[in-house]
Amino acid sequence: MNVNTVTNYLTNSLASVQKFVHSAADELRNIVYKSRYGYGSAAGPAARNVSQISKDPAGTVAAAIGDVLTDQSRRAIWKYTNIPRMAGEVGKTVSNITGMDPVTGAMLAVGTPAVLLGLSGRTGPLSEGMRPKGYKAVAPTSKEEDPTGRTPQSKLLEAGLRYGFGQTSQLLPYQEFKKERPDVSPSTYSQYRRYEHSKPEAGKLVSIDPEGQSFTTVGGLVRGTAKGLNDPEIRVKGMPITLSGAIGTAAGLGAAATAYSALPLGVKYARSTIDLSRSGPTTNPITGKTETGAARTYSPSTLTSLGVAAVGLGTAAAVGAATKKLFQKAAEQRIKKENPVEYLKHKHGSLEQASTALGVPQAQSWQQLVPHIK
Repeated sequence: MNVNTVTNYLTNSLASVQKFVHSAADELRNIVYKSRYGYGSAAGPAARNVSQISKDPAGTVAAAIGDVLTDQSRRAIWKYTNIPRMAGEVGKTVSNITGMDPVTGAMLAVGTPAVLLGLSGRTGPLSEGMRPKGYKAVAPTSKEEDPTGRTPQSKLLEAGLRYGFGQTSQLLPYQEFKKERPDVSPSTYSQYRRYEHSKPEAGKLVSIDPEGQSFTTVGGLVRGTAKGLNDPEIRVKGMPITLSGAIGTAAGLGAAATAYSALPLGVKYARSTIDLSRSGPTTNPITGKTETGAARTYSPSTLTSLGVAAVGLGTAAAVGAATKKLFQKAAEQRIKKENPVEYLKHKHGSLEQASTALGVPQAQSWQQLVPHIK
């Protein structure tokens, strides 16, 4: 063996590795930057650069390291597993497509997740501190004051914890739950409680429950049920989105976009303000003429923006409520067919009341009433 050949091979290989490392390090310093929002990478998520690995291996490695250092991929993943943020992005996209002014667009972007979570039963009315019906308070009063856990210490605190920190709470026991949600049957409540905490069996990534008509993925990351609390839903990281909520929100977005597009030019561009971030000239959207001097931004009045938001909110509430009513009716029919005795007990309470309602006063048992269910 030629010792010189081996020495040259090792020396050249080490030099190549050092050159590669230096190139990757230099590229890394070029793509990583600091802004007032934190650190970022000009190369973007690492997955975007995989196709370039054969053409620019050092750049690809730098992009991968930059991805880890700046959390590019993880932030993108979190974005698409955060339902409120995804809903806000949908609202923002609709406002951009419609050409809404910044104020109206901002209302749509922040209003979309609020409407979606409200229609899905994730948040309740402000009068209850945003506590949904049938749920305990996040910060309840003492058990001496309210043993159910329904009453919050402060409605302002409750709303702040739910809205600002995204806190959630547990369902009330059924006897208390039904006082606020009399539309939900005992079996639906029990199935939903099991579904809420379901996870796949050990060794499985996905578990399907045919009887409960639900599924759950590894770690409970994504869950779904066709029954829900009388409404089909999907949960992502514990955040529920019901089908009626999604349909209602989509209808609201469509109505808001339509209302804005239908505004006359004189209303849509009723106000103009000097835009200090730009210099003229500016095209007047109403006259089409070019204006010299300071640049201006044309937009509707605040009342017009509020009107557009109100149209969207009203439509979302109406469509969401109507859709939920349909699902509740379907759930009632399902229980009536699958468990008629439970249906009678849930609907009428006592055998005597059920007998009177069905016109069979001589009935001695629930089973005697089943043939009379319409």
